[in-house]
Amino acid sequence: MNRLFSLLITKVLVLACALSLPAQEAAQPTAAAIYRDLLNPALLPADVHQVRGVNLDREDLHIALSDGTIGFIQAVDGHVTGAVFEGTGEILVVPPNRAERTSLALFTGSAVLEQQFVSAYFRFFDDRLLKELQAGVRPIDPEEIKDFLERWQQPAKLLARIDGLPVLQAMENAPDPAASYFHARLGGTKLGIFDVFFNTSALEQITLAQDKVNGNAAYFDTWASFPMRSVRKKAEQDPGALAPFEVGDYRMHVKVQPPTDLTAETEFTLTPRRSGLRMAILELSRYLRVSEVRIDGQPASFIQNEALTGSELARRGDDLIGLVFPHAVEKGRSLRVQFKYSGPVMFSAGGELLYVGERGTWYPNAGPAYSIYDLTFEYPDEWLLVATGKPLSESQNNGWKISHFVSEKPIARAGFNLGKFETASASTGGVTIRAYAGKNVEKPIADAAARSGKRIQPTREVHDIADRTADAVRFFSAQLDPFPYSNLEVTQLPAFLSQSWPGLIYLSSMAFLSSDERKAVGIHDAYNEVLLSRLMLAHETAHQWWGDAVDWASYRDEWIIEAVANYTALLMLERDDPKMMRTVLDYYKEELLKETSNGTVSEAGPVTLGSRLTSSRFPHAYERVLYGRGTWLVHMLRTMLRQASPEHNDALFFAALKSLLAMSPGHKISTRDLQRAFEDVLPAK
Repeated sequence: MNRLFSLLITKVLVLACALSLPAQEAAQPTAAAIYRDLLNPALLPADVHQVRGVNLDREDLHIALSDGTIGFIQAVDGHVTGAVFEGTGEILVVPPNRAERTSLALFTGSAVLEQQFVSAYFRFFDDRLLKELQAGVRPIDPEEIKDFLERWQQPAKLLARIDGLPVLQAMENAPDPAASYFHARLGGTKLGIFDVFFNTSALEQITLAQDKVNGNAAYFDTWASFPMRSVRKKAEQDPGALAPFEVGDYRMHVKVQPPTDLTAETEFTLTPRRSGLRMAILELSRYLRVSEVRIDGQPASFIQNEALTGSELARRGDDLIGLVFPHAVEKGRSLRVQFKYSGPVMFSAGGELLYVGERGTWYPNAGPAYSIYDLTFEYPDEWLLVATGKPLSESQNNGWKISHFVSEKPIARAGFNLGKFETASASTGGVTIRAYAGKNVEKPIADAAARSGKRIQPTREVHDIADRTADAVRFFSAQLDPFPYSNLEVTQLPAFLSQSWPGLIYLSSMAFLSSDERKAVGIHDAYNEVLLSRLMLAHETAHQWWGDAVDWASYRDEWIIEAVANYTALLMLERDDPKMMRTVLDYYKEELLKETSNGTVSEAGPVTLGSRLTSSRFPHAYERVLYGRGTWLVHMLRTMLRQASPEHNDALFFAALKSLLAMSPGHKISTRDLQRAFEDVLPAK
């Protein structure tokens, strides 16, 4: 083989790894010691060999090592968990469906991954895989060992940071015969460095991906991702059995110290769906540090690990927490888990406006989980706090307020906002609506307004916001189901975006401005004006049904929530201004058809790719495809049903949407559920 090319590939492997070193040691020494050893792999001369004729087959994944040098990482807790390789190898992966083959072709130019590689870093927990590798080893010339080790010692340590937590999870869950983890970072001859993951703890066990940099932004391009063959067959029978744990029954006591700090004690119930597991991985905002974890009242081992990067980190903003159980869990036997943590999860945006972690989660979770949330907050009494759930009580003690909120029904997520707000109220159909506006906007907007000679005060719009929210609740309640909660709080958010939580809307400061004020700060195009003045509030209110009352089943179904919420908001716009609705649809079409250096935005992929649409090739495709194409898909369905209806009205369309809301098992809906709901209302002809 070409040694210079191999050395170049090895150096690129080092440069491609940009993950942060975890810093939290678990309370239990055994887990901490294993984890520390996993992060510090050792390569010894006695473990370096020649290797020939090895085939590694894992369901849809096929890797062959034809000839080369292999060095095994020193055993951790009795298990060899990795190896490094130089030589000649080949990988073959055939994605199982057209969508994944198309995605793979977008990044590689081929619908099948059939690629030679000359170097590889392997990390795994799979004793059978180790035996397969060892079966191909041959004696090596001692003169080659020293150079090989010098090339790989440092790259192996840097790359170990990617895999520490999932390898530990697989080791701890070893009593589960299905527990397996395998990661290969391959130096391809044509495609450069890329990653292959085979993780039985993931919902999609096989992933092909590549780190890329576009401009100043880092991306993790997912070429293809899908369940392995055996799971695809099982999932057809029992799709709900894939998640290892069910999380619920949250109780939180939170002390908030503006402008930045939060200290919390959070309890929740963790119910295993399988027996034999010893570890769970949870998410928590990267700004919060855990100080203590208890399980059923006893101290528990935990490991806090920064493990996300690129576009995934930008979108999710979460770190990972490894929770190690004192013994193997039993299926269905619930555990009560307590976390203590603190950190600067809030940020001052100026003008006494706070930004509460845009996408980072401020409490430990395993993704959206429908649960009762019991929330108690302490905060300085000159501030006003609003949260998900029904407000039950408020008291004061030595300059601090104590507010208690409890959700009326299971909800998917909990949130809060804090500010020095003025309020306005409205009501409709028994629903109390309160709007909250600050006296100021965030500093960049305030500065832009000042340069135009304007002094912006969002409080001037607070009554209008409350009234328009009530109008939206009336409209959606009449067309869909009754409003899911007894109250809806709409609070100012210092950002261009808005978000919806159950019974709580974070509405962009820009939506609290008048049209003239928005022009003064730089909003001149027609679409953004209609977005901020009419669509944004209606869209977030629609999320109280689509996204809060029901949520997406997986990232592949996220488009339904965004598209249906957006389209029902457009129906409100159509009620008042049909021409403007068409203008918005045309805008979405133009955005999809925009040319880029990698083709039109519409070529980024189907709506079912969800967050994967954000990539180095199409950095802005997520919003344009998920919202734009998704909205057009719903418009197509509505038009089809109007044509099929004897009265040529929207009765069938809204019947399908109501059916979709009603059929969701566990409040989760999938693309297949949407298809079924529309099929069910189609006339026989």
